Amino acid sequence: MLKPFVPFLPMEPKVYREPFDDASTAFQVKWDGIRILAHLQDGQVQLYNRKKRLKTSQYPEIVQAISSLLHEDMILDGEMIALKEGKPNFRQIIRRDFAQDAATIRYLTRLIPVTYVVFDIVFYKEQDLSACSFKLRDELLKSIITSKDPLVVTDTIYEKGTALFSVVKEAGLEGIVAKKLESPYRIGQKSADWLKIKNFRSLAAVVGGFIYEGKEVRSLLLGEFQDNDLVYLGSAASGLNQETAHILFDKLNDIKSNHCPFNPPPPINKKQHICWVMPSFEVIVEYMELTEEGLLRHPVIKEIVF
Repeated sequence: MLKPFVPFLPMEPKVYREPFDDASTAFQVKWDGIRILAHLQDGQVQLYNRKKRLKTSQYPEIVQAISSLLHEDMILDGEMIALKEGKPNFRQIIRRDFAQDAATIRYLTRLIPVTYVVFDIVFYKEQDLSACSFKLRDELLKSIITSKDPLVVTDTIYEKGTALFSVVKEAGLEGIVAKKLESPYRIGQKSADWLKIKNFRSLAAVVGGFIYEGKEVRSLLLGEFQDNDLVYLGSAASGLNQETAHILFDKLNDIKSNHCPFNPPPPINKKQHICWVMPSFEVIVEYMELTEEGLLRHPVIKEIVF
């Protein structure tokens, strides 16, 4: 049975490729941040991440908002985000989340304000709500909390997932989550009752080198031509299977080069085995976004164009 100050693993969504409409499903924006479960009991607040680690000290303004605005015992599930130019910025929220000493936390609290976006409630007034339907929990949540920054409740859209995904894609947000209206909160489980549909982008990236072990490619070093320079976009390993890794090793060795093709050269880990190649073929990659450093975030290799 759930109760405050006893951490637990949250319910997780499974991945789904395409947005859809369904009368038995609700849809919410998938916010790009840090999963946080907020526990409130007797006016005291504890924040835990998805791995049950305490994060209370990292977000003092959220602790203050919850303790001052809410007065019943409860457990909330949501996402901690840091906005930059109107959109969640993952690099910024990571800075807040990794801060440890009190002086750094105070400084970053002023520099990088955060918002706690709540999307579920799983305990309220001595009652474990995990067996209740998502629809009931969502209605209860919206009756308890009136959104006021830095504590807001995410909108829930019924049935029309395709339209919401179009809005999310246009805004450059991370994606949406589809939730069956009758679904319970399955503690510690990854369930098809919740489906995450990510807003992936695609790019034809040029291979400028690779990292290898033995005779197997571990990751590709990718770039994009800007004017006459091959600008480094990062490395990608996801999407390579063992068979492809062996084939790539042979083909890439046929076009290996003694010179780094990237301008400027990327940072090198001297412990890794790196081979440069002539930039003569491409891969199609899907990725979430470009970071502030111009690197691909979460790249996945989808197709190799020899």
